[in-house]
Amino acid sequence: MTEVQEQDPTVQRRRLRAELRNARDTAGLRQADVARAMDWSLSKLMRIERGEVSVSTNDLRALLNHYGVKEKGKVNGLLELARSARGSSFYDQYADLLKPGFKEYLAYEASASVIRQYEPVLIPGLLQTEEYARGLFEGMSRATPEAADKGWTVRQHRQDLVDRESPPEMRYVLDEAVLRRHVGRGHAMRRQLERIKELAAEPNISIQVIPFHCGAHPGMAGSFVLLEFADPNLSDLLHLEGIDSTTIRDDTELIARYLDRFAELESLALSPDESIDFLDVLIGEMSPTDSAHKEAV
Repeated sequence: MTEVQEQDPTVQRRRLRAELRNARDTAGLRQADVARAMDWSLSKLMRIERGEVSVSTNDLRALLNHYGVKEKGKVNGLLELARSARGSSFYDQYADLLKPGFKEYLAYEASASVIRQYEPVLIPGLLQTEEYARGLFEGMSRATPEAADKGWTVRQHRQDLVDRESPPEMRYVLDEAVLRRHVGRGHAMRRQLERIKELAAEPNISIQVIPFHCGAHPGMAGSFVLLEFADPNLSDLLHLEGIDSTTIRDDTELIARYLDRFAELESLALSPDESIDFLDVLIGEMSPTDSAHKEAV
């Protein structure tokens, strides 16, 4: 696997805002008191703490001094964090291609230590082959060849970021419909299922299937992704995707409910080993003759 040392500025801003909030809380200061002492507007401090604006080196030094944070290593670390937070994201160049909110989600996905995803409709992006991804772009959004190229570049970059020496734990629960819907031309879907089987053999990846015979279940309400982080300055996140936008929530109670739902779906699904056997059956059904017929049609 390839080790990727990349921290998106979006994630760095979130880390910095958590550090600054913690420092203010430790100092026992209110936002209004800090703003008055720094001769800032209250809105400026609030925007800094929400990660909406960057903070200059001089302002950060003054702020840390006011909070009593003077240990050299700590100060230098936060200054470096602030510098990296001012950089540009790889995904900025694809802003016109991504749904509102999805660029921020992708930044967090790359830094997660645990990814839990339930999907009732399509193969999760981190598991997709190029053929499958291009089939989605063409079928779902009627993408032009140029847009499909950009879309795959984004997918590939995402996959590269989690393909590292210390990869995240990745747990997937897929509805049977995900695996039976043919996406792409010719043998594309068979190769996609074979790719899923390969990935399921990785020690950090778990893939479980909810078969049709389970009937109605809680996952039919829609897909969701839960991100967990090893960094204490990054709170867990819930990702919900709609037709035109993406929502990222850090509501603790809401996340707890979705964690319970995910656990329920895992218990309802076939075990990882049973799911591999199920994949073998589906791959066998997608014979070369059948695929060639579909391509001709």
